[in-house]
Amino acid sequence: MNNLDFMNKFKPDTRCIKEFEHWIVCIRKKQATLGDAVILLKRETPSVADMLPEEAVEFPKVIKWYEEVCIKKFGAAKFNYIIMMMKDYFVHYHAFPRYDKDINLFGIEWKDIDWPRAVDFKGGIELDEDKLKEIRDYMSK
Repeated sequence: MNNLDFMNKFKPDTRCIKEFEHWIVCIRKKQATLGDAVILLKRETPSVADMLPEEAVEFPKVIKWYEEVCIKKFGAAKFNYIIMMMKDYFVHYHAFPRYDKDINLFGIEWKDIDWPRAVDFKGGIELDEDKLKEIRDYMSK
C-alpha cells in the first residue's frame, strides 16, 4: 500500500478486504448491514470531479467484485452506495449490502431493519477488531 495516512480513520492496514490499483475496500467498524464497507480512492483528492480517468475506469470493477462477494457469501439482495464526504474530505463511498431476510453468521443474528427503505448507516452493530478481522478474512477469500 502507498502512503494512505489521509485515510487512517478507516484503518486500511488492518481492515483492508481487497486492494485494487486505485481503490481499497475496507470493512467498516460499525456494520449497518453485514459486509458494510468503505471504498476509498488511494489518492487524496476532495472531489469526485477530480478523479483521474484511470481511477474512474477501475471503479466499476471494484463494485462488481464487491457485489459478487456479498451476493455469494452473504446472499445480498440489493446494494446502497452513499458518498457524502462531509467529515472526511477525500473521495470514498460507503457501501451497504441489503438483505430481504435475516442472516445468522459469525455468531450474530443480522437484521436489515431498514429493508426495503434506504439504509440508515448511523445505526448498526459496532464490532471489535477480532470480529471485523473474521468478517474481513471471510470476504477476502
